[in-house]
Amino acid sequence: MKYLCLLALCLPMAGSLNVFAQEVDWGVAPSPAAEAAPPPVDLALPSGIDYPALQTLGGGSTLFVDFTNERSDDLSTFFWVKGRAVGYRAAVGGSLRLGGLLLNIELPVQLTRLYIDSLGDSPPIASDRQKSSFSLGDVVGGGNYAWRLPFDALTALVGVGMRMRLPTHTMQYSFSLANQPKPYSFGFPYYFHLAPAALLFVSYGPLSLTVNQGLLAMLAKNTTLLNMPLNIPNVYFWESHYAAGLRPVHWLTLSLELISCVQLSHIDDDNFKTLNHLKAFYLDPGVAFDIGAYRISLAGRFGLGGDTERFGVITFSGSQAFLARLSYLF
Repeated sequence: MKYLCLLALCLPMAGSLNVFAQEVDWGVAPSPAAEAAPPPVDLALPSGIDYPALQTLGGGSTLFVDFTNERSDDLSTFFWVKGRAVGYRAAVGGSLRLGGLLLNIELPVQLTRLYIDSLGDSPPIASDRQKSSFSLGDVVGGGNYAWRLPFDALTALVGVGMRMRLPTHTMQYSFSLANQPKPYSFGFPYYFHLAPAALLFVSYGPLSLTVNQGLLAMLAKNTTLLNMPLNIPNVYFWESHYAAGLRPVHWLTLSLELISCVQLSHIDDDNFKTLNHLKAFYLDPGVAFDIGAYRISLAGRFGLGGDTERFGVITFSGSQAFLARLSYLF
């Protein structure tokens, strides 16, 4: 119920942005450049990768399909499990341009393979050390509104955005342990994500820079451990993205993105003391090829430092990832 209430509050924001932009008097007479439509889709926009994904300004309506391979080498962020995981994620999605408003949605399915060393203090039996599960992934949606700044020598956009991720990825696991007669059943915690952000896009010739600054609120959905309810704490981060793009020719875009997620909150529960003082940093290189109305995007993600393992576990995005995406540009 709390998720439905939050959605009911957040979704009307998109519709109100256009009214807000028209009614507020900024004290400056609007110029034709300031009122121009958002830039075309062939700007050097960086390739996004699963989560936490960059919110981009500019661009137009698109449809896409993609595949992502993600991995986490240490699951011990949660006290009851030691091991590693590999995820295979396929998604369909798209964006819809309505003037200055851009709406996004992504619908994934996911195969997760666990390699378990121990649960609690006990190893699983040999046949249960590896286990796979297939489910709907976490649905991602949101949107942003952009205003073009009146510069002649470069393209500059400012905007506000909101990204949401629904906890629809709700797999449960059951393992047989070597020293216990009953199966060990558990689920990973799943979070409802809200990520409001201030956005900036600047393009000069073949070069571009995209910046996101905002809050990442991860609101917990409780889980079960040994068929007993387990209360999961909320976690809050300051999320930053800095993405540079280069378009040397009209059909090729190169990009490099730095992501930082710095924890703002503190958790007092001793069971989750590993979810404190997190500072996760990622480097995402990418390349995109345009062939007519189609775009092929390839991007990688590399975690910088040990905190990326812990952050990657709670976001189900891993510390390392690879994305391949095919888009149709309208």
